[in-house]
Amino acid sequence: MRFVRPRSSVIPASVLIGSLVAASPVLAQPVPGGSAQPIDEVRSTYPLHPGPLYLNPSLVLKQLGVDTNVFNESRDEESDFTFTVTPRLDVAVPFARHGLLKTTGAADVVYYARFVSERSINPLAIVRGEAYIRRITLFAEGGYLDTHDRVSQELDVRARHTDNSALGGAALRITPKVSVEVAQKRVKTRFDRDETFNGVPLSLTLNQDSRTFMTTIRHFSTPLTTVSLDYQKQEDRFANDPTRNTDSYRVVPGVDLKPRALIKGSAHVGYRSFTPHDARLPGQTGLVSTLALGYTLLGATTFGVSFDRDFEFSYSTETPYYVDNGVGATIQRAIGPHFDVLLEADKSRYDYQRFAASTADPEAPTPVERTNVYRTSLGYLIKKQTRLRFGVAYTERQSKTDPSRDYHGFRFGATVSSGILR
Repeated sequence: MRFVRPRSSVIPASVLIGSLVAASPVLAQPVPGGSAQPIDEVRSTYPLHPGPLYLNPSLVLKQLGVDTNVFNESRDEESDFTFTVTPRLDVAVPFARHGLLKTTGAADVVYYARFVSERSINPLAIVRGEAYIRRITLFAEGGYLDTHDRVSQELDVRARHTDNSALGGAALRITPKVSVEVAQKRVKTRFDRDETFNGVPLSLTLNQDSRTFMTTIRHFSTPLTTVSLDYQKQEDRFANDPTRNTDSYRVVPGVDLKPRALIKGSAHVGYRSFTPHDARLPGQTGLVSTLALGYTLLGATTFGVSFDRDFEFSYSTETPYYVDNGVGATIQRAIGPHFDVLLEADKSRYDYQRFAASTADPEAPTPVERTNVYRTSLGYLIKKQTRLRFGVAYTERQSKTDPSRDYHGFRFGATVSSGILR
């Protein structure tokens, strides 16, 4: 599901990832076809059990503090006190050992003290059903997100838009360790008509319909390790700007490692062919990656690395998409049983692709932008899986061709990395 969060927040990446994993069943660890393991997880982890329902309520403090550059301005920065609180409720209904219905309802409540225009309530709803028939799992999922958040690092404006998604498919367990999954996903993104950035109506360039057919082969090598091979064929259509229409496919091998593994996380690295319909727009082929791995040394120091690479659509009419390369590193050091220190650094490069002969100067350099995010924070373990963090984040963006896009800013504040109702 295409629920994108900006990288520039003071929130540590681990907090954001944990929040999204908890909210979306799609991001859960893969299980073999026909396995009722999701029912066992619900029964063991959801704390409330009224009648046939299993409930998992939470209240997450995503950020509380000061943003020194609310609008990402290159000059005349404006600062403000802000906080984001997310109430969430997960509800699950198991049907013996044959089926599971899960729903998630959540909403980011975003507050700014001075700038009323930046306040918002951003609801999220997800419904997923699974049926287990011998070696087969049938599943269907629908999602809805209505948000005023930034879509990516590229956009400095918080723009109201909605994402509607639908997913359906089946998984077949061929052997106890081998499973094949086939699915199709549709995502519809719509921006409000009055949302603009740099004079460009975002509904013109970013209203998108995406359809993806997916086939995944998984080998459950050990209880902690799953090896996979994923094939995806994707169609992206833009009703308001057909010159952006694109077909692509990707082949991506990967590995998922559970938290108890020596090296934990996931690494999916492969190949993508990205072919625009408009002959004036150059296509791309090459490496794509979603990688986030961690290793804990002597039980006290955790080292993490990340590498993300893909092709993303831009708001700009002259440069419809860009190649996004991002690398990151983290070090987390435990200090006694309750405290820890976390250091993080993320660096991204965006190489824009423009239409042929779209500029009067054929020798004009291709737009390139870079963002760097540095964070440090002190964490305190309140109780199991609930950690309070105090920290600071510094973000800067540098443009190779447009100095007005340059900016920098700090965020100071606190986060809670798990539900404080739990």
